[in-house]
Amino acid sequence: MALNKVRPKVYTVPEIAQLFSISQRVVRDLIRKGELPALRIGRSYRIPRKAADAYLARALPSSSHPTVKTRTRGKDDQTGFLFPVGTMQ
Repeated sequence: MALNKVRPKVYTVPEIAQLFSISQRVVRDLIRKGELPALRIGRSYRIPRKAADAYLARALPSSSHPTVKTRTRGKDDQTGFLFPVGTMQ
C-alpha cells in the first residue's frame, strides 16, 4: 500500500509562503486568525492541501464578477475637461 494514499498531502509554512508568494509571517498570521486551517505538530504547522486549495478559492475573485471596474466620466460642459475647474487642487 502506498503511503501517499493513506495520508493526504500537507504543506509546511515555507511551502505555502512560496506557493502563495507571501512571507512566512503572513502564513502564520493567517493560521492564528483561523483563516487558513492547519495542524500543529510540535513547534511547526502542517497545512492540508484541501485547506490550502479552499483558502485560495476564497481569496481569488470569482470568475462571474469582473476583476476591473470600469468608470465612465463625462466631460465638464464649460471646459471640456474630465474634472470641473476648481475640484482639483
